[in-house]
This record gives sequence, C-alpha cells and structure tokens, in this order.
Amino acid sequence: MALTEQQAKQIEAWLRAMPITRMIDYGMRRESAVLAHRLVQEGRAWDVVLDNLAQEQEVNARAETEAVLARDTWHAAAATFNFAQMAYNADGERRRDLYRRMIRCFAQFAAIAEFPVSRVELPYRNGTLFGWHFHAPAAKRTGTVLVFGGMSGWATAYRCMAEALCRHGLDCLLVDGPGQGESRLEGGVYADADLMSGFSRFVDYVLEDEPRQKIGLWGNSYGGLLAALTACRDRRIEACCINGAPVVTSVPPFRTAREQLAAMFGPDPDAFVEVLPSLAFDGRHTALTCPTLVLEGGADRLVPAGSQRGFLEGNHHPLSRLQTWPDGEHAIYNHAAERNALAAGWFVSAFAQD
Repeated sequence: MALTEQQAKQIEAWLRAMPITRMIDYGMRRESAVLAHRLVQEGRAWDVVLDNLAQEQEVNARAETEAVLARDTWHAAAATFNFAQMAYNADGERRRDLYRRMIRCFAQFAAIAEFPVSRVELPYRNGTLFGWHFHAPAAKRTGTVLVFGGMSGWATAYRCMAEALCRHGLDCLLVDGPGQGESRLEGGVYADADLMSGFSRFVDYVLEDEPRQKIGLWGNSYGGLLAALTACRDRRIEACCINGAPVVTSVPPFRTAREQLAAMFGPDPDAFVEVLPSLAFDGRHTALTCPTLVLEGGADRLVPAGSQRGFLEGNHHPLSRLQTWPDGEHAIYNHAAERNALAAGWFVSAFAQD
C-alpha cells in the first residue's frame, strides 16, 4: 500500500522521536522495538502496533511462573504501553486509556521488583502529584535522588536509572512533576512559570520522613532544565545531574516536540508562550552552586553539542563537570548502562562531601 505524503511525514516523526535505542533504554525488548519500527514503516498505526505488542507482553507476564522473568515481562509490557501513548501529543481518552494500562503493568512490576517500590501520591495545589519510590537497602542508604523526564517519557521510563542508584546505596524517586505524566493526565496538575515548586514538593516528602537526608535531582531531556531551575531555587538540593537539556525553553523545531510542550501547560495551546522567558537558565544571574554533572551527546539532534556547558557557568564546585559521549544520542540513549553507572557513582561522591 502506497503511503500518502502526510502518512510518510507522520511515520518519520514517530521514528525520529522514538528511536530503537530509546525504546530499549526505557525497557522494551529489542526484538519488540525492531518489530514495531518495521510494522510502522509498512504503514500501520503506531499506537495500534505498540498496543498489540504490549498486550502480548501482558499475557506472557500473567502466565510466567519464574519470578525474575515475570518481573521483567511486566516491565516490558509497561514500557510498550508507554510508547503506545506517545503516539498522541495532546491528551484524550485513547491516550489516557493506554497510560492507565501502562500504570497497571508498572504496578505489577513494582510489586515484585528487585528493590522495594512504594507508590507516591502528594496533594499539590488543586491536584495530585504522582511518583514511585525505589528503596535502597537501609544499611547502605546515603541519600535520595529524584529522577524525571521532560515532555513525553515521564517517570516510569527511568526504572533502569532507579535501580542503578539503588545498587549504589541511594534511594530514588521517579516523579512526574507539573505538566508531566500521571500528575497531568490523572492529577490535573499542569505546568506554569512556577512549576519548580512541584518538584520541591517531592523534596518535602523525602525530608518529612528523614530530615537530614541528602537530596539530588537527575533531570533528563527538557527535565534537565527543570532540574537546574529547581536546584537554583531550592537550596536543600545538594547535587544536580542534567542529561541532554536545553539551557532555555524555546519553541522546538519539530512539530511533535512543539505539541508536547504545549500540552504540558494545559488545554490552551498558546498558554506556554507567555511563560517561556521565565523558564531559562542564566548562570550569570543565578548560578548552580551545588555539585553539577552535565551529560552531553555529540550526536544529539535536539540539543547542540557544547550548549549545555552553560549550566556550569558560575559553578565552581570541584565535582562539577561536563561528560561528553561523541556519538551520544539525545539523553545518551545509546550508552544507557554506562550513563547510569557514571551518574549513580557521581551522586555517591557528591553526597560524601561535607
């Protein structure tokens, strides 16, 4: 079947936004990711392809009797539903249905995960913020790191980061801030010029339980900018990792990213434009003072190489640095294990500072 020009452009947008490396990084199995790309290139709808693959994984997970395989299959199902809902940039019932099924599968995974996982629900303004708390062994715990994404991947995408942190003796909260994931789709919390206070609400949650706990932020993609802005305002944050982030919020060059950014700020498609100037980092005026690790990919199509060095302007901490992968894709999808181990070890070092 010959594709129309519009169909070809849509397929190109899907494949550009959701490369196989990203799908594997978020927890899909390689064979499923490769199959999904092939079927979509043949002209099948992205959400239908991924929905069908996710349902197959869900059936397999229910039938699996070996604990580790069941755990990983539930997570694969969740990751596949996650990519299914990414077919939609604007919110709607189809997207919410796919996202709810993803959450149900992730909850099944969490119940048998390698590290104990708690569901987090926090009242915030007139809505609710959601997250997942991965608990490191208590005898080894030295701090807590909040991990989050940007415009589309959201909290559950970062299980591999959470487990890397736990293996290094760090608790991890995978969180959806204002305008993100479940906090938006179910909690009714949209982004605004003060969205950083939403991430600080999770800091409150951690410190209510352990007042002396050391807190770090790890923001991925656009979330890296949000992490930097939050750490500038909230001095309780003692370390910050920024992975593949723009230094300022600008209108993205790709339609998919533009629509995703607009959706973060609510039903009004133009609501985000007036707050863009306030969501920018400028170290000349307000610098990050805590230890800061910036992760950069030389092959990142969204964030130009070298531009993230701006996050280190005015930062003189000896542990602050820029780590570059010359062939690294956006958010370093193609070096995920190395990225996770490096960042987790760096947080340990940062928290060890007096």
